[in-house]
Amino acid sequence: MKRIAILLICAGLCMISCTKKQPEAEFQLPKGAFPIEYRSHIYILGSIDSVAGDYVFDTGASNLYIDTTHYARNGFTYENTFTALMPGVGKQPQKVLVIRDTVAFGFDNYRYKTNIVPVFQLKPILGDFADGILGMEYFYNTVLEINYEHQYMKVHRSIDSVNTEAYTRIALTKKDNRLYLPLEVAINDSTQMEGNFLLDLGAGGSVNITSPAAREHNLREHISNKIRYNTKYGGVGGESTSYYFISPSVKISHFEFTDVTTDYSVDKSGFMASDKVNGLLGNDILDRFHLYIDFLNNHLYLKSNGNYHNPFDISRLGFSFVDRSETMDAWIVTGFFSGSFAEKAGLQIDDRIVSVDDLPIATLEYHKRNDYFDNADSLTLGVEANGGSKFIIVKLSPVLVKE
Repeated sequence: MKRIAILLICAGLCMISCTKKQPEAEFQLPKGAFPIEYRSHIYILGSIDSVAGDYVFDTGASNLYIDTTHYARNGFTYENTFTALMPGVGKQPQKVLVIRDTVAFGFDNYRYKTNIVPVFQLKPILGDFADGILGMEYFYNTVLEINYEHQYMKVHRSIDSVNTEAYTRIALTKKDNRLYLPLEVAINDSTQMEGNFLLDLGAGGSVNITSPAAREHNLREHISNKIRYNTKYGGVGGESTSYYFISPSVKISHFEFTDVTTDYSVDKSGFMASDKVNGLLGNDILDRFHLYIDFLNNHLYLKSNGNYHNPFDISRLGFSFVDRSETMDAWIVTGFFSGSFAEKAGLQIDDRIVSVDDLPIATLEYHKRNDYFDNADSLTLGVEANGGSKFIIVKLSPVLVKE
């Protein structure tokens, strides 16, 4: 999760006749667009008081937030601050520093001044690439274009300046500065739930159902094929527990996805325990569209892209981790699927993974990892924990299989 997006140039392939195909031209950003980096979350290169950083775009947030490590390492000093408790996903609100002074923030050609800026522990949740969060407030009164495939965003003054002929328009509901859209989620072949879900570009998953909605629809009894997942770093509030299952169908308007990796929360506190929302719709579905968010009229415009038919993945590792290679020279284990090979092998939350198959973790860059994991049957992890080091062999196998 670090630095400005790099636009890839596809190399030409040698044909059977040995004649060379011309290499594809480098993608050119549309006029007025700015690049993003997409790594399950959208990152925008910005700056605070001339200090550069990568900020997660989050429609579940409104203002600006700064990571504590980024704040400390760059010597930010503000005189007028106070402490507060900030709730979020997880069981316990996080105690945070809040900047009351004016903070100068900008990205691309946009410049702002703001205050009441929380400083909280974000890197333990998302990794070293995350220096802060950028909320919806900076795009109010605009139409925001997001292109996941070519990794760019563009701000438009109104929907009239955009050609939406090939797009599907979906009405959004705005409440408490958050946007919700109608969703149909099949629980099994005979049970489904319908309602408004938070449009959450700050969520990396597909569909996450809150614990009150799960109880209301009796998901514990209706879903037999499921697996428990627990993490110490589920969000701002820390520890969070949920059950993953494969939904037969998720519908947004006329768009329908099948065999969707979905989860429902069992948290008793924090955002996922709120009875005001059915759940979240995250990037693992949204990144299958080219989209416009019309903040002026509360509409979402969707058009399928090249990712639309990609299957939904389920973990083969059996554990989750965040990349702290820049600040801690390791990947940090953050959570487990119950009964996974990794858990049985003795890997634990907060263990430091320093190598994979004798390769230093720095050599396994973000965009190479999935291919590496997909092509492996097992991994030998070099682990540091409790002042010692060891090797743990982890067999790779899907933690959940469709029945």
